[in-house]
Amino acid sequence: MKRVANWLFYGVLIAVCLWGIAPAFAQSAKRLPDGGTARAGGGGIVQAYYVAPTTRYAHGVLGDAVEAGGLVARDASGKQHVLMLPDSAVFEDITPRLADLNGDGGAEMIAVKAYLSRGAALVVYGVRGGELVQIAETAPIGRPARWLNPAGIADFNGDGRLEIAIVKTPHIGGRLEFWRLAGNRLSRLAALNGFSNHVIGSRALGLSAIVDVDGDGIRDLVLPSADRMQLVAVSLAGGRARVLGRVALPAPVTGNLSGNGRSVSAGLAGGKRISVAVADLNG
Repeated sequence: MKRVANWLFYGVLIAVCLWGIAPAFAQSAKRLPDGGTARAGGGGIVQAYYVAPTTRYAHGVLGDAVEAGGLVARDASGKQHVLMLPDSAVFEDITPRLADLNGDGGAEMIAVKAYLSRGAALVVYGVRGGELVQIAETAPIGRPARWLNPAGIADFNGDGRLEIAIVKTPHIGGRLEFWRLAGNRLSRLAALNGFSNHVIGSRALGLSAIVDVDGDGIRDLVLPSADRMQLVAVSLAGGRARVLGRVALPAPVTGNLSGNGRSVSAGLAGGKRISVAVADLNG
């Protein structure tokens, strides 16, 4: 009888524990509303998306009060990894990015982590020893409600390795920065002031395009000026960031950019789009 009572006691205890953690499991599995899925081939991380919607960060730079509290990634072996942030941070982002930053044939994951008290940071995750781990992170901006938006990932300086371009504080005098993963840290290569790649409150994060503007075989970055009234082409060839050219626009950029070898298209205020010849962006 005593043994039955013990079984009953522990059975109730386990049920209570499971009841308490079930909502947490359900929340961690729930995807970010309208968040996308990043995919890549090869080794490393092959799929990633944000989960665990939360309203604990009252910033709303992306148009609503909901950010992600965690992410899910699947590696090339098929193993699924779940990473949850502490209550002091969120992913202030919509879709992670996947790219092979260290040239080992497997993709790392690039995300925007925002600390509630210190603002946003660029962070890189990867699979190491079969586990998803944080590899590197920039210092956060230093104040709450300060954000950054990745502008592109490419070999911008022509040395065969990928760099990450970001615009820090794109709504209040944005600073374009180029970063590279070096071992277990992110190293800043160059920076220029006077840019934007986002409209506050918008879900459009792609206000930039990667094209070879000057025909040197190295990809360049095209993005709006700080007031979004110009398209500006920036080169990092040789490791030095410099402006190749600018084109004035009839209205501010509000929509995503797209580019090819001949032109760059941008969405403007009022729902219009404009196409700018790549040649016109080259000085």
